Amino acid sequence: MLAKSIAILGTLFLAHAAYSTYEHLAYLKAVDRSSSDIPIEIVVECLLAAFVALVGVILNADNFKNVLMEVEIAKLTIDKIDTRPSFTTFNHRKIVSTHTQLDRRL
Repeated sequence: MLAKSIAILGTLFLAHAAYSTYEHLAYLKAVDRSSSDIPIEIVVECLLAAFVALVGVILNADNFKNVLMEVEIAKLTIDKIDTRPSFTTFNHRKIVSTHTQLDRRL
């Protein structure tokens, strides 16, 4: 729960930094100044907010799964591993030559 809170807090600060940038650029446009330099406070807030959001997301991530197939198969039962129908057999079919098959079509 703490990791989600950190991620949400970082995202909110990042949204605030974006809004502050928009307001600053709107102010510069209103006073007709051509300088579009963003103040250092907004840049620092944006970088720190991105870092905090990244830390929250990393802490919130689940553990990696093992890539070895033996570990995953050991967790399964035999019913889940062997799912093919064992009662179906096709050994009773007769082998028919191609000439006999062609004669049936005519």
